[in-house]
Amino acid sequence: MSLSNYVPDLIEADLFSFVQRALKKGHLGQDVITHWCAHPGGRKILEAIHKSLHFTNGQLADSYEVLKEYGNMSSPTILFVLQRMMAGMNYRQQNKVFGMAFGPGLTMETFMAAT
Repeated sequence: MSLSNYVPDLIEADLFSFVQRALKKGHLGQDVITHWCAHPGGRKILEAIHKSLHFTNGQLADSYEVLKEYGNMSSPTILFVLQRMMAGMNYRQQNKVFGMAFGPGLTMETFMAAT
């Protein structure tokens, strides 16, 4: 499987509005999300997510660490990110997780969870 070099550009251009629509359906704002679980399809994918969502610092740390440690393992990779994220969560506070993954033909899937 190979990734076309224009995919990060598409993510950067379209992800913000996609995420905002998903958050609106969940009656949430981006500012209340405490954890961002992004499928690390590659460094350029994560950079595109960071730019598109106007992140400032550290929101994708777990995704970067999984990418560094394991690489892109296709679909299961996001579960490794989620596992790492959950291991570091403070369960004494409210956590709101927004997850996103990308698939063939550049499909996008999201999930939201609260603890």
